[in-house]
Amino acid sequence: MAFAATAPPVVLALDVGATRIKAALIAPDGSRRAELRHPTGRSDGPAAVLRRVLDVAEEVAAAGGPGGVAAAASCGAGGPAEIVRGGIAVCGAVGPDGLVTAVNLGWDGEPLGRLAAERLGIPVTVLNDAHAGAIGEGGFGAARDLSDYLYVSLGTGIGAAIVKDGRVLSGAHGRAGELGHISVDPRGRTCACGSRGCLETFISAAALEARWLEVHGTPLPASMIIDQAIGYDPAASAIWDEGIKALAEGLLTAMSLMDPAAIVLGGGLSGAGARLIEPLAIAVKAESRPFHTDIPLRLASLGDWSGCAGAAVAAVADESP
Repeated sequence: MAFAATAPPVVLALDVGATRIKAALIAPDGSRRAELRHPTGRSDGPAAVLRRVLDVAEEVAAAGGPGGVAAAASCGAGGPAEIVRGGIAVCGAVGPDGLVTAVNLGWDGEPLGRLAAERLGIPVTVLNDAHAGAIGEGGFGAARDLSDYLYVSLGTGIGAAIVKDGRVLSGAHGRAGELGHISVDPRGRTCACGSRGCLETFISAAALEARWLEVHGTPLPASMIIDQAIGYDPAASAIWDEGIKALAEGLLTAMSLMDPAAIVLGGGLSGAGARLIEPLAIAVKAESRPFHTDIPLRLASLGDWSGCAGAAVAAVADESP
């Protein structure tokens, strides 16, 4: 997966998550010529989040140079570059009609691509954030040598993307990869989707924070819980290890369905590094069945910028006006 020879030198890319919005100008080699982060502010409501996404898109375009979109942008050592396409990865389902449904953002059929194209004056491609992460890691990261793999994004929620023969399988309705909403415990906590015991109620930033509050009665950010788990603090480790066990069950279900050559783990929680990958590999092996093949687990090498990189690749590959 790479930019075509006729690709524009810089693509405006956004990754819209439930906690933060990341934006960048992506060069053909996957490097970021300009970048910024903003809180998503989902507590402000769905309409406010939508406005903020469009504002951030304009802001990163302006960061490239005084002319903004479709103007000669000063992009460091690479010299001026024109921004002529945009790509947006979003933490929700994107239908064939381009409408976005995102439970964690309160969106139900938002025409994000059309609104962004109207605001920016350039073609804009919209895709699921896990699908974008898979494309980014396949083009520039940990999956560059793979054509069949599962990419799992561990963030505020959980998303996944199935890659077969080098292409993301979106499904008939654009909703393939909702790994976070498979139930690993039907008696578990209620999920934002309305079901009970979904995987992302065990191992996601939101799940860690909710579980900590439930056990200790005081709030603690997921980043601090992860830091404490990395240090093997008993209280944080108990919650973290519970999540690892649930994630292993979810991955084994996915392995049974698709038999990937490898699993690539990205998103904010992948920053735990060895504290994630090592116990997870042990748990997967311990719970595997004779029909499961022992496959490698890899950490995403682009960190939490996989989605922006993939959104840029998808924008270049999309020839629709």
